[in-house]
Amino acid sequence: MISGAVGSALVIVPQAALSAATDSSRLVAATVFSTLDQIIIILAILVVLWTAIFWGRRRRRNPLRNAPLRPNHLREDSILLAVCVYLLAAIVISGVVGLFVADPNEARARLIAGNGAQLCGIVACLLIADRRFEGGWFRFAFGNPPARLGRRVALVFFASILAIGLCPLIGEATVWVILHYWPSYQFDPHPTIKALHDGLQPRWVVVGLWIGAVAVAPIAEEFFFRGLLQTFLAGIARNRWLAIGLTAIAFGIVHLSLPHSVVAMTAFGVLLGYAYERTGSLVAPIMIHAVFNLKTLIWDAFVMVTP
Repeated sequence: MISGAVGSALVIVPQAALSAATDSSRLVAATVFSTLDQIIIILAILVVLWTAIFWGRRRRRNPLRNAPLRPNHLREDSILLAVCVYLLAAIVISGVVGLFVADPNEARARLIAGNGAQLCGIVACLLIADRRFEGGWFRFAFGNPPARLGRRVALVFFASILAIGLCPLIGEATVWVILHYWPSYQFDPHPTIKALHDGLQPRWVVVGLWIGAVAVAPIAEEFFFRGLLQTFLAGIARNRWLAIGLTAIAFGIVHLSLPHSVVAMTAFGVLLGYAYERTGSLVAPIMIHAVFNLKTLIWDAFVMVTP
């Protein structure tokens, strides 16, 4: 009965009133999420200040001094193999999808090719880790020994606050700098965001895009960048901070298709790398990565697509 009444009412409501209601709801959503952003930024600043005071009082210059070890036998060929598997999978899956989809840039084609290549990359990383890490793939993913749950939850919470509070600010500052020197520069949206804004996408594509962003991508990227690359660099450089920095730079460069996000993604990579070194487990950076992506999608959905 209620749905029927609402449906009848909508028929007789003038289009101008509907448009006003839509604009009003979007304005309310934008105000609410803008307020939440400000709260998160304040919390992030407080986390930074608290961390500085905490380490200053304890006079511990290197918070990674007692970080857990990750015994492994990684070599250059391990990293190269993981990269080759991902690229080969992307080429093969894109080619197969191209036989059934006319436009390779269509959302569903990009979804299948992207998620498929990342899933192949996950399998490749696990197989490599099973042979190269002492304790096999389980220790590769969960640490050796597994980090205490309380410490892991606290680290994920505070690092997530820093990521969703400070990284967008860095991105906005980068946009300001780019526009200052190149006022006519056109910023392209992320392909996932662009696809989600297309109201013509089938439901399974929308669900797949969300799953890919919140689950598949965080696992695939953290398995490779933190699990393999950062661990390998830490082994050859004998310096965890250097490994974190180099891996974060590589992580930022991978996002070069969106130039305004490179600096922010590099900073994000530092947070993810620190979380990995601190816990010795990939669970922490994967969860932080997932929270970051989920926050981006939720904010975009409510602010930009509120009916």
